[in-house]
Amino acid sequence: MGVVGIWKGRGMAKPRITVVVAKDDKGEPAEVYFYFNPEGRDLLVSELAHLSEKSDHFHMNPAEWEAEVPLQMRAYVPAEETPVSHVKLMFRTDEWDEKYFPHVMAE
Repeated sequence: MGVVGIWKGRGMAKPRITVVVAKDDKGEPAEVYFYFNPEGRDLLVSELAHLSEKSDHFHMNPAEWEAEVPLQMRAYVPAEETPVSHVKLMFRTDEWDEKYFPHVMAE
């Protein structure tokens, strides 16, 4: 059924999440913005809360892919933003990073 179908089945608005890269005044990538409605926020928070050492990542992909977290592909400000179509959020403990990527632990 997919995430969107589940929300519709509960009589709720579908989650709407848009991730974009905003451009600076020179047209270069500058910041990443996350836009979401209340249902999108709830879905994102739920997925983040479930991350653990045993379930260490989730994907955000275009809605038609029926991903864990569906993304909308319409920029809020098309002339200034580029929609992001694929996002992978990964949970990493300090112990894991110290073992596999110690350089990220440097202060």
